[in-house]
Amino acid sequence: MPNDRPHDPSGAVSSRPAHEPSATNVTHLPHPLHLYLRALLSSRKPALAQPLPPLAFERRDVVLDANDIARYARLCGFSEAHGIPPTWPHLLAFPLHMLLMTDRAFPFAMLGMVHLANRIRAHATLAAGDRLDLDVRCGPLFAHDKGQVFTVLTTARRGATIVWTGESLYLRTGVRDALGEPFRAELRANATLAKTATWEVPGDLGRRYARVSGDYNPIHLWPITARLFGFPRPIIHGMWSFARSLAAVLPARAQHLDLLVEFKTPLRLPGEATLWCDPEGGLFELRDAAGTVPHLRGRWQAAPISSTPLEPDLS
Repeated sequence: MPNDRPHDPSGAVSSRPAHEPSATNVTHLPHPLHLYLRALLSSRKPALAQPLPPLAFERRDVVLDANDIARYARLCGFSEAHGIPPTWPHLLAFPLHMLLMTDRAFPFAMLGMVHLANRIRAHATLAAGDRLDLDVRCGPLFAHDKGQVFTVLTTARRGATIVWTGESLYLRTGVRDALGEPFRAELRANATLAKTATWEVPGDLGRRYARVSGDYNPIHLWPITARLFGFPRPIIHGMWSFARSLAAVLPARAQHLDLLVEFKTPLRLPGEATLWCDPEGGLFELRDAAGTVPHLRGRWQAAPISSTPLEPDLS
């Protein structure tokens, strides 16, 4: 996707493409329970392969609140030296993801969705008190042997400058004749990884994470609500597992990051997880207690200062 937007000295990208469709400005976020009620109601949508509509939502002037960030950082293991966790803007944008995926025009039901992967690019250093404009819209489709993969693209701007971008890939199972190029995982099993940590994951972690993230998906909260959706026990949010792993592998004050995670198997609560890392590079895996089953595979690397964020090519 060609992109010739000018760069500023910080490495972030300036200006907004003129061909982007306008976004619905969200001034007041719905309550999380209302969003999940919308998700339940969306279950009546048929599992049919369809193009994504030009949906887009935005929130303007979103403050990076120091107290909220500190609570999140403590729960995920980030230190003060990490600054603003690179996953934090995803949490700020997640209610817009929910609005997009539960919109009447969105073709797929949220029930049965699987979070496959996330790509995050941090283009500039953020600080508490910064004010961001968040933009969330539909991205590319990919064909998967279990259904349809779709992308939700997030862009965070400080003024006119893009400072953070995210790509969230979700799988809607059961869709036949899926559209798009074949989905291919980018990260492979690596026999050179060494165990570096073991974590006990308590049974109430899903509820604690929900309170700081706003993600109250019932599969993460209580045994009874998890069983209603086919899980024998609650499972922890994939974005907590990703953030906890990043907190352990990222060096202090890392900037201009390019992060990738691919989610593999659920981590049930309570449970035990082991972190495995490549001593020569930025690859890591979160595995089960025995170290044989991956919950996620990830990679972190320093992005070139001239890197350009991926945005939808809607021309």
